[in-house]
Amino acid sequence: MATMRKIELYLYNVGNDCMRLIDKIKGVFRKKAVEKDKLFQYEEFKERYVSKSLKENRDYLQQVFTHTKDIIIRNITIRATKQNLMIVFVDGMVDRNVVNEHLIKPILIDMAPENYGRRLSFEEIRDSFISAAEIKEAETFDELVLQLLSGDTLLFLEGQNRGLIIGSKGWESRGISEPTTEANVQGPKDCFVETLQNNITSIRRRIRDPNLAIEMLKVGRRSKTDVAVVYLKGVIMDGLAQSVIEKIKKVDVDSLLDSSQLEYLIEERKWTIFPQSVNTERPDKACAAIFEGRIAILVDGSPFAVLVPSTFSMYLDASDDYYTRPLVASLVRFTRYFCYFLSASLPGLYVAITNFHPGMLPPRLALAITTTRVALPFPTFVEVFIMESVIEIMQEAGLRLPQAIGQTVSIVGGIVIGQAAVQAGLVSPIVTIIVALTAIASFTLPNYNANLTTRTLRIPFIIAGSTFGFFGIVMLALAILSHMSAIETFGVGYFEDFSPYRLRDLKDTMVKVPASLMKDRPELLKPQDTVRQVNNKSSGENQDEK
Repeated sequence: MATMRKIELYLYNVGNDCMRLIDKIKGVFRKKAVEKDKLFQYEEFKERYVSKSLKENRDYLQQVFTHTKDIIIRNITIRATKQNLMIVFVDGMVDRNVVNEHLIKPILIDMAPENYGRRLSFEEIRDSFISAAEIKEAETFDELVLQLLSGDTLLFLEGQNRGLIIGSKGWESRGISEPTTEANVQGPKDCFVETLQNNITSIRRRIRDPNLAIEMLKVGRRSKTDVAVVYLKGVIMDGLAQSVIEKIKKVDVDSLLDSSQLEYLIEERKWTIFPQSVNTERPDKACAAIFEGRIAILVDGSPFAVLVPSTFSMYLDASDDYYTRPLVASLVRFTRYFCYFLSASLPGLYVAITNFHPGMLPPRLALAITTTRVALPFPTFVEVFIMESVIEIMQEAGLRLPQAIGQTVSIVGGIVIGQAAVQAGLVSPIVTIIVALTAIASFTLPNYNANLTTRTLRIPFIIAGSTFGFFGIVMLALAILSHMSAIETFGVGYFEDFSPYRLRDLKDTMVKVPASLMKDRPELLKPQDTVRQVNNKSSGENQDEK
C-alpha cells in the first residue's frame, strides 16, 4: 500500500510539473501574439524621432501599419545624384496628380543638367524641386502619421533625420447641391457638403473680411476629426470664442463622426428635449449668424454647421424670411409660432375639452362630437393615442424608406388607415381631423429639432388634458416655459430675445421689421461692434419710425 501511495504521489507531482511547463509555453506564445498585435498611440509617436536611415523609417512605418494595405511606400533612387528617397501616402486619399506632377516628376525628370553628379541637400529638394503649394517639416512621427492619415504625402531623404509633409489631399467628395432639409423658394441654393475645406470656402466667399477667424481643432482620440470654429473678430462677444474652444477641447471621445455628436457633447443641459444649438446646412444662414456675433462650428465629414449661442426664435426662422417683404415674412412667422403651439398641444386641448369642458363648445358642435362617439369602444384619450401612434409610425416609415416611395407611402398610408379606422368604428372622424391637423402644423416648422420637440411634447399634453383638463394643460405649459427660461447656451438665455425687453432684439423675432430699421446687432449677444448698418433711410421711413 505504501508503494502504491508513493507511485500516486510521484505521478501527481509529474502531472503538476507538466501543467506548469504547458502554462509557460502558452505564456510565451501569448506574449508573442500581444507583441505582434501591438497597439500604437499618438503619445508614443511623439517620442519616436525620424531616423537618418530610410530602412529604419520604412520598417517602423510597416510595423505601425501591419494590417493596412492602402499605405503606399515607394522607394526612389535619383540616378543623377545617387540619392535615395522614400515617398509614403494613403491610396485613395491623395491627389495622384499632385504626387506625380509636383513631387516625383520634378525630382526624377525635370532636374537640370548642372545638378548631375552632386548630392542635393534637404533644403534644395524642399525649396527648388517640389512644386506643391503646401510643404512643412516634422521630426517626430506623431505629426507625420497624423498628416499621412489626413491625406498628405510624406517624403524621407537618406541621411536626414526629418521628413517633409506635402499637401496632397484629394479624395472624392459630394458635389455642392441644393439643401434638402432646409428648402427655400428664394435665396441661395447651395449647401454645405461633407468636406471641411469646401464648407470653409463657402463661408469665405460670403465674408471677405480679414477679421474672419477660423480656429482648427482635432477631436477624437482615434478619429482625430478636424473641427473648425468660425467667428468674426471685433464683432463677437468678449470671451465667447475662448469659452467654446475650451468646451470643445474638453471633449474626450473615441471618435467624432458628425456635428450633431459634438452639438450634444458641448451642450450645458443634458437632460432636456429642447435643442441648445442650431444646426444648418445653409452657408447663408451660417454667415448671417456669424455677422450677428455668433459662432459657427464645422466638423469634417458633416454637411451641417452648428450655430451657438442659440435662442428660441432661431428655431422658427426660415431663410426665406430675409428674402421676402417684411409684412409677408411677419405673417408667416406668426403662423409658425401658432403652429408650434398647435403641434405640441392641440390633441391635449381636444381631450381636455371633450372630457372636462364640453360647455366651451358650441351646442351643435358638441352634439355632433357626441353623436360620432356613441358607438365607439374607446375613450377619447385612447382614440387620440392610437391615431398619434399611427401618425408617428407613418412618419418614421416615410423617412426611412427610399425617397421615391417614402412620400407616397406616408400620404396614401395615412389616408387609407385613417379612413379604415373611422369606418371600422375605432376612432371618430373629429379625432382623425385633429391628429392630421397637428401633423400638418408640425411640418411648417423649418427646424427638424424643433419638430421633434413638439412631437415629444404631445404625449405629456395629452396625459395632462385627460387627467386634469385645462388646469393640467396650463400647469404643464407653465412648467415647460419655466424650464425653457432656465436654459442657457454659453451665457445667453433661451428666451433672452423676448425677455428682458429690448426693442432692437424684438425686431427680428415673432415679427420682422424692414432691413433699414435693423441698424444694430442683437443686444443679447453683447457684440463688440454694435452697428450693423449706417442710418441711410429715406425721409418716408423716418416719418414712419417717428
